[in-house]
Amino acid sequence: MSAPHRDLRLMQEQAGELDARLAATRHTARSGDQLVKATVTGQEKLLELRIDDRALHGAHVQNLGLSIVEAVRNARGAARASSLPHLNALFGKQPPPIAAPEPARREAARDDEENFEELDFLTDDEPETGGGRW
Repeated sequence: MSAPHRDLRLMQEQAGELDARLAATRHTARSGDQLVKATVTGQEKLLELRIDDRALHGAHVQNLGLSIVEAVRNARGAARASSLPHLNALFGKQPPPIAAPEPARREAARDDEENFEELDFLTDDEPETGGGRW
């Protein structure tokens, strides 16, 4: 067997071993509001998602989706940061600089959209608009 074939076979074996190690590792992270916790493998596969009861019964339940995305993104970022040096070593590359993950953006409502954060869904009262009714 020639040297390139042995090198390729060795690299394939090492890649398989690394893949198994990544599959066995766990990375957990929370959303910025600490209400959602996500756990992923080193391969960035989502294993578990825990949502605090306060997120479901709080005043801003509409932000839950953003918190979920943020927690999963943070956990996957941790998995990527952990696995990158091993992948670079396998392929003989220098690691690129690791940028911190950006927090989930909660866009402000545009002027022509209704802002549901200001509404009290428990009363029948209309919100004050600062002027007459009609």
